[in-house]
Amino acid sequence: MYIVISGVHGVGKSTLAREVAKRLSGVYLTESVDELIAPPRFGPNSPDKLAGQFWHARQVLLKEQQITDSQKHYICDRGWADIYAYSRSILPEKDRDLFFAIADHLPKKLPDVHIVAYATPEVLVDRISRRNRDNLEAWAEDDIDYALKINQAFLDFSTQFKDLRPVYPVDVGGTIEENVEKVVDIIKKHI
Repeated sequence: MYIVISGVHGVGKSTLAREVAKRLSGVYLTESVDELIAPPRFGPNSPDKLAGQFWHARQVLLKEQQITDSQKHYICDRGWADIYAYSRSILPEKDRDLFFAIADHLPKKLPDVHIVAYATPEVLVDRISRRNRDNLEAWAEDDIDYALKINQAFLDFSTQFKDLRPVYPVDVGGTIEENVEKVVDIIKKHI
């Protein structure tokens, strides 16, 4: 089973994905060292936003290549919805058109379950402020308006696709234990 956990930076996706993987005895798929494309500077202040989006797209492709055993549960921190949400928000129209023209033709695996993690503005502001990262400002992760715009893009995505595939918006404003329990309960409906 392929499970994707999407959401804005700082919402708690990585922690949630790792814990859900542990709980399900699954495989946690995260970014990897890429020998082909070095990670660029990310975010709306990046001098090369397009390169950042291609880097993220390649990361999703690398993650999906690891899905080889139909008996295992693969939990992915970020998926194609994340790439599209951020691209729509940060790329200028010309770059966005180019990116989508290419990305639309890349091989993609649709998740069996797609969790869209979101939080209230207050929770998101608190979590972002507690992130201990050197690149917080450089990547504009501390730009709350930007974070809230992305958070809303994910809520819009979950609304648009809820009738087409198993996409579940999950308020992750609780404790990690509470959030893991919510997500595991949703996944168990599909096992």
